Amino acid sequence: MESRLRDTAACDAKKAAAREQGFVLLVVLWVLTSAVLLVASYNAAVRSGAASTVSEIGQSKSDALVDAGLEIAAAHLLDKNEKRRWLGDGSQHRMMFDGAELTISVRDASGLIDLNKSNGKLLRAFFLKFTKSMAKSALYADIILKAREAVEKEKNPDAGKPESNDTDYRRTSAAAAFIDVWQFGRTPGIPRDLFDEVAPYLTVYSGDGTIYSATAPIKVLEAIPDLNQADIEKIRYVNKAALVDLMAKAPDYLTFENGPARLVTVRVRLPEASESIVKTFVIAIGIDSAAPYRLLAKQPATYIAEDGQN
Repeated sequence: MESRLRDTAACDAKKAAAREQGFVLLVVLWVLTSAVLLVASYNAAVRSGAASTVSEIGQSKSDALVDAGLEIAAAHLLDKNEKRRWLGDGSQHRMMFDGAELTISVRDASGLIDLNKSNGKLLRAFFLKFTKSMAKSALYADIILKAREAVEKEKNPDAGKPESNDTDYRRTSAAAAFIDVWQFGRTPGIPRDLFDEVAPYLTVYSGDGTIYSATAPIKVLEAIPDLNQADIEKIRYVNKAALVDLMAKAPDYLTFENGPARLVTVRVRLPEASESIVKTFVIAIGIDSAAPYRLLAKQPATYIAEDGQN
């Protein structure tokens, strides 16, 4: 009997020891697993931090290069050598700068259709080029003109509407119905596909709403009332002296004065980057003797994926 009890006790002791060893092994495995997870998390954090640092450095370099592109454009616009001076006709200028490829274009705002100042007849002719519909072109032009009138009435409630339908009244109004071109795209009644087509030819920064023909895109020139294709060819290829008769033919739409506002678009492509950064600035040249140019506005940067082609 005593022998049997001793055997039972010994067996229980062995089982208890085995359970204790299993528990210890479980604790060791748990500690090892926690350590592995901790190390893995630390390594991931280090890699993420390094990647973030590299990304921030790349972003800072891109921003600095965009600003450099603006300064390069301003220098060319102010160049006293007429042959080196950039016209502001939208031509692209490519160059390497600090290891990056810069693509810079400059557009003279006076070569574009001004949402706040352009003649109503010019607006209708412009939209007709894209819609091929008299009714739609009149509709979109009237949306702009009514927006101007609403702002003018708000600023001067005692000024009533003009006695006639003279569209020059709307052109010379100081009211700014549109703060930027994108506001027009968000205006009720303006289709998005139409806005995407016309936006490159619109501005809110021209001098008085008339067109400086030397820098105007062909779509804008073709929209000028009273001019035919032969007139447009003269505008594009002859000097200022030969344009006097055309100015007499379309005095409400053409001007000899360019600027002062220019739209400068800078695209920066870094060799190691998967996308380019693009930013547009609006600057005024020659309005202030204390500075070579003044920054009027800038658009948020956009990013364009690279396809491996220049």
